[in-house]
Amino acid sequence: RTVNVEYNQLDPLLRATEEYKEGDVNDSSGYSPFPGNINQLVFKLDAYNKILQRTKGIMPDFVNPKYKDSNKTVFKKPTRLECMMQEFPTVLNTNESQRVGFTQAASEICFSPVKNNVADGTALQAKGIAAGAAATGEA
Repeated sequence: RTVNVEYNQLDPLLRATEEYKEGDVNDSSGYSPFPGNINQLVFKLDAYNKILQRTKGIMPDFVNPKYKDSNKTVFKKPTRLECMMQEFPTVLNTNESQRVGFTQAASEICFSPVKNNVADGTALQAKGIAAGAAATGEA
């Protein structure tokens, strides 16, 4: 079954292993060995509609808090109940899941989100990671 793993779930999983104790860090190529996603989905609408009818649109949900620091006692921003698009394959039956896959493309030709403030974007850029800030996002 092909399922995308959200970054907030991948990092703790990796840190629990011997091989990736530092979590998801770029390797010698300069890139993560675990490709990220750009939150874009492509559906065949008639198949998608059948699944929505069967599931009544109900998807697993979760809370993904963003904390101010490593103490995790103060929120950086308000937390909300979320439903991830990555969960969609988990509601598929065996036959439906046979038709799920992914495409990988170079980041420079992909959507660039604006999701970080200037300070956080600058820190990410200093690490060689896309800033995801207003100065680098889509116009």
